[in-house]
Amino acid sequence: MNKYDFEVVEKRLKTEEGLIAPNKAIIRTDTNKILSVMGEDYTLIKHKEVIDNFETALGDRLEKSGITLCKQGAVLFAKYTFKNERAIEVKVGDVVNFGVELFNSYDGSLPVGFVFTALQLVCSNGMIVPKTISRLAVKHIGKANIPNIREGFIKRLPMFEKTAERWKEWTTITPDMGVVNDFIKSTFGKRLREVISAKYSSSRDKSLWGLFSALTYYNTHEKKVHKGNEANKRLGQWNFEQRVLDRFYKYNWN
Repeated sequence: MNKYDFEVVEKRLKTEEGLIAPNKAIIRTDTNKILSVMGEDYTLIKHKEVIDNFETALGDRLEKSGITLCKQGAVLFAKYTFKNERAIEVKVGDVVNFGVELFNSYDGSLPVGFVFTALQLVCSNGMIVPKTISRLAVKHIGKANIPNIREGFIKRLPMFEKTAERWKEWTTITPDMGVVNDFIKSTFGKRLREVISAKYSSSRDKSLWGLFSALTYYNTHEKKVHKGNEANKRLGQWNFEQRVLDRFYKYNWN
C-alpha cells in the first residue's frame, strides 16, 4: 500500500442528545484520526482516486517523482516530471526543467487539481508558473468530478511555455532598487524583509530573474518551520508560492 492510499470515511456528527448535525467528520481509519470537519455540501475525493485519474490521463507524458503528505495525510502533493525531457536555458548555464504538481485535500485547504512547476538545475530551486495560466482546480463542493485532466493539461501547455520566454526577458531587466524595496516591504514582515533584502543584495545577479531566483532559493532551501511541524513544510512552501511568488508575476516592476 502506498502511503497516500489509506482509507478515509465520512461520518455524520451528532450532539450528545443524538441530534444529527449538518456537518461530517472526515476520518482516517488506519489511525482513527479526524482529519477535518466539513459541511454537508463537501464531496470527498480520495487521494488515490485523484492520482489514479491523473496517471491514467497523462501517464504517457509524465512519471511520478515524489509524494508528500501534510497535516496527518489531510493534504497531498504529488510531483511529476516529463518523460521526454523538457528543459530550457533561461540564460547561459542556467537550465530549468519542467514538471507538474498534483494536489488534493480532505480539509478544504486545497481543491483538487494541478499546477505546472519547474526546477532550476543550477541550485535546485523550486520554481512556479503563475497560477493564473497554469492551474487547473475544482472545489470539493456539490457533484464535484475529477476535471478533464488531459484536455486541461494540453490546453495550458502553450501558456506554460510562454512563461519560459518571460523568464528570459527577466534576465535583461534590472529593476530599480526603490521598486524592489517597495515589493519587499509590501510583501514580507520585518524579519523576512531583512532576510530577503540581504539575499538579493549579496547576489551577483541583480536582474528580475536574479531576484526571483533569490526568493525561490529561500523558499526551497531556507524556509523555516516550527519544531515538530517538519511534516508540513511542503504546505508552508506552497503557501509562500501562492502568496509571494505568484504576486511577483503580477507586480508592476516599471
